[in-house]
Parts: sequence; C-alpha cells; structure tokens
Amino acid sequence: MTAPVLELDALSIATADRTLVHDCTLTISAGEAVGLVGESGSGKTLSVRAVAGLLPGHFTTGGTIRLLGHDISATPPAVLRDLRARRVGMIFQTPRAHLNPLRTIGDFLTEAQITVDGVPPEAATRRARELLDEVGITDAGRRLKQYPAELSGGLLQRVMIAATLAMDPEILLADEITTALDVTTQEEVMALIGDLRRERQLSLLFITHDLALAGAVCDRVAVMQRGRTVETLDAATMRRDAREDYTRVLMSASLGDTPSPPSANETTDPDGLRADESAVREERAAPILSVTGLRKTFRVRSATGGAREEFVAVDDVAFELAPGGCLGIVGESGSGKSTTARIICGLEHADAGAVTVGGADWSRPARGGAERRSRAKTVQMVFQDPYQSLDRRQTVRQCLAEAIRVHRKRAPQSEIAARIGELVDQARLEPALLDVRPRSLSGGQRQRVAIARALAADPEILVLDEAVSALDVTTQVEILTLLDTIRRETGVALLMITHDLTVIRRLCDSVVVMRSGRVEEAGPTGELLDAPRAEYTRLLLDSIPREGWTPRRRRLGRTSALPTITGPIAAPASTGARFESKGRS
Repeated sequence: MTAPVLELDALSIATADRTLVHDCTLTISAGEAVGLVGESGSGKTLSVRAVAGLLPGHFTTGGTIRLLGHDISATPPAVLRDLRARRVGMIFQTPRAHLNPLRTIGDFLTEAQITVDGVPPEAATRRARELLDEVGITDAGRRLKQYPAELSGGLLQRVMIAATLAMDPEILLADEITTALDVTTQEEVMALIGDLRRERQLSLLFITHDLALAGAVCDRVAVMQRGRTVETLDAATMRRDAREDYTRVLMSASLGDTPSPPSANETTDPDGLRADESAVREERAAPILSVTGLRKTFRVRSATGGAREEFVAVDDVAFELAPGGCLGIVGESGSGKSTTARIICGLEHADAGAVTVGGADWSRPARGGAERRSRAKTVQMVFQDPYQSLDRRQTVRQCLAEAIRVHRKRAPQSEIAARIGELVDQARLEPALLDVRPRSLSGGQRQRVAIARALAADPEILVLDEAVSALDVTTQVEILTLLDTIRRETGVALLMITHDLTVIRRLCDSVVVMRSGRVEEAGPTGELLDAPRAEYTRLLLDSIPREGWTPRRRRLGRTSALPTITGPIAAPASTGARFESKGRS
C-alpha cells in the first residue's frame, strides 16, 4: 500500500494559556475525500492551518503531521515551502480577506504560475481564462480585468478555487469553501472537484459544517468536538453507524430535517400570544416596507477594455412586507438580491422605482446626518462577511457599546452595560468573548457579533444578507429560532437574503425567487417550495444536498427559456407579504 497523502496522529495545538486542539487524528489516501465536520470552534480550521503552515507564530503543535510522505517537524524549511507551494492547494472560507484589493483578478490567477512555475505571462493568462470557465465564471476576459471589490462573495470564492487549481495540487485543503455559494454554484463546484479527483487522483480534506454536503461528496467523514476527533464514519452509512450523541445532533440539524416554518397565526412565543392576535396584527397592519418597479444598473468594464458597458443588476422588482412578517429573497450569486437589499438600506440608489418604509419615501438619498441616523435606526443590515463589516481594532464590547451610543444619545454607562448583556444573551455569545477582537473569533462567532450590533438599534426592519451562511448547522438553527422569536414578540420585520432554501423553509413566511435581476416567481414558502412553477426554482431545489444526492454539472444557462409568469401572485394576508411577478420569455 502507498503511504497516506496526509496523516494527522494525535495532533494538538496550543497557545501559552490554553490548548485549542487536543487530539485530531485522521488519514487521507491518494484520491480520497475526507470531510472534517463540527461546530464553530471545534478545531477544524486550526487543524487544517497547521497542515498548511499558517498558524500564528505563538501557537505550538504536538503530535505528528505527515504530508506527502514528509514528517513536517523533521523537514527542512526550504523543502517544506516548495512542497506546500507546488503540491498542496488551500481554499479559504473568506476569499475577500485573502485577495489584494489593489490587484486585478488576472494578477491573482497568474502570479503563482509566473513566479513559481515560470510560465510565460501570455500562457498564464490563457490558463486563467480556462480556470474561470471551469469553475463556472462567464465573460472571463472582463473578469480578469476586474478588482475584488467588483465581484460578489460567490464569484470571489470561485476565483479562489480557480487559483488553487492552477498549480495542479495533489491534495486540496478546502476550508468551508461553499458557505458563500448558492446551491447551484455549490453543486457545480463540488462536481468539478469530484471530476478532478477522478481524473488526477486528487485528495481532498473538506472542512465544512454541512453534514449533508460532506456525506454527498466525501468517502469518509471525521467529526470534531471541542478539539477532538470523536468518530470517523463511512459517508454512505454514517446515518446508521453514528455512535456519538453529538454526531446525531449535527445530523438532525442538517441532513434534510427541514420543517416548514410555523404559520403567522400559530402560537410559538413563550408569552403565549393568542393565535387571533397574531393574525389580526398582520392582516390589518399597513406594509412596513413596499418596493415597486425597482431598477438598478451599473457601468462595468468591458471585456475588451474599451468603453464601459451597462449591466442591469435589478429589473422591475416589487414586493411588500408587513410588520412582524418574514420575507426571504433567494437566488444565485449575481441574481440581484443583495443589490435590492442595499437599495432598501440606502447603501445604493435605484435608477427607477420606489422604496417606501413606514409610509415614508426612501427613494431619494437621506438629507443630512439626522435623517441618515433615523433611517439606520429603522432599518439595520447584517452583512454576509462579518470580518469585513466589523472594526478589527475594536473588542466585541467596544463594538456593541458604540452601536448603542449612536442610537441612545447620552445613555449612562450602566444602561449601556445592561443593554450589552441583553444583546450577548440574544445572540448566544459567550460573555468571555466581550473583550476579544474579531481576529480571535471563529466565523460563526463574528456573525453573531454582527447580529447583536444590528439589534442594538432596536430596528423595525432587520435585513439579513446571508447572515447565517458562515454558521455551523446547530448554530444556524439557534439563530433562526432566535430571529423568529424576536420578530413575533416585538413585531420587527425580517428580510432574509440567502441562497439557502433550507433557511427559507425554516424561517420565512413567504419567498421571492430572483434570477438575473428579475423575480421568477413568488408566494407563500410552503406552497412555492413544495410545488414550484418555474424551472429555475426546481433547479434550485434539486441542487440541495440530501441523502442519495450526487453533485452534477448541469448549470442552467442565463439564456435558457423559462416559463412566462404573468399577473400578481398574492400571498394570504396572514403571511405579511404580497408580491408582483413580471414574467419573461
């Protein structure tokens, strides 16, 4: 038998005052895919960073790491650098944090080919175009000239994958690579990696919190809890063979157990809100948010480098949301859902259409600081990437205190401290994290800080732009339950922007499906997801990982014919939302 491509034997990782990983043990053979799953903080990312040599200098390791036949602790540094540069590829969870904002995508994709392999620039550029096409990015000529700020999170993740594949590695270390991807792109990317594994005998260590996805694309799955590998299972039989209670909890949260959300007139809050009270509140309330005929275009660089071209990001979008309602907007990266959310929050301005919040016209920009603060108190947004939206210089306590002071002028320190305590409880944050900075938090912990900061304003509308995509499955359930409880008790309306239809089913009363800037179809969540009318919606649903599912490369092209939907699709008053869907041929 050949030696394992990667072997971790009782790996431990520690700082001066505590041990973070106690016993991580796993092996990966040539061409094998192993999933490493567990909640945020379980030690998954630290373990893979130890393999890649990316731990901070003050961290120490114990146990053994054997990589491609080399014991890392006994390998000369020069040999180890060459080994990692040429034969190991790593894809990170937050691509925007690992790309130079001052350099183009083309520079990023060609740098390693030119500097490490000595490939001529022209050949490196041709290879970069091929790689972009492989990972499903169209219009490669223009993309190579763009900068990271011009691409969505999903597109940037695909760029990271393309750059890693450029060196033809023997093992791929993939750290939560699909958290920023919509379900169809996730399927395309994982199908691509599956093809590469078969063609090149590429090994894969796939770090994820999605057990359903790990079970579908991996041969074996290792489960980590609190820094230890608690069990390793064959992916095909893990439902049957799981012995640990912790593993069963992860499975129940991710493997297709997606109950429909409670109806708006169902009693769910601990205070026992009467069913008739909830129904009357939503039926009689005027919309807190109304969007009509929304259109937004951008001027983007052309593929030839000449005059800029017009790109229609949002086209004739309309919907309404009542106080206490929860509306989900779902679609692939580039569908226009995040741009719609940014227009509502005043971070972008529409070319046409109207946005009405609480009866006030928000179509024009805010006039002065007082109006901007008033709008910010009414509508708060939680962004997709918390590491970019949080001030890296502030502790969690300073971050929350600043948000409270903005919206509670002259609040005494005792009131601020009490409110911080409430927010920590609401977001399920550990009090011990209050005095740490974002770099010391896991991805899930950072997102919970961002949610707590948004809640500090006591908003009437909370816009969540992929707010749970970075969270592990059990934390997702906790946060979604928390958000649902908050909106039913306080009447805050939720606008959930996501590519995850599982999140939509768990939380939202109603859903709008967007594609290429337009509404494909819309309606009550249960009706739409159980009996979709649009081909595109059926594609989204069929791309969700589940038992017996295998990723396939079957992307629906932007010009594919779709059924025409005409006339309004009205949701019952109890859902808190009404829609208009303009069809397209």
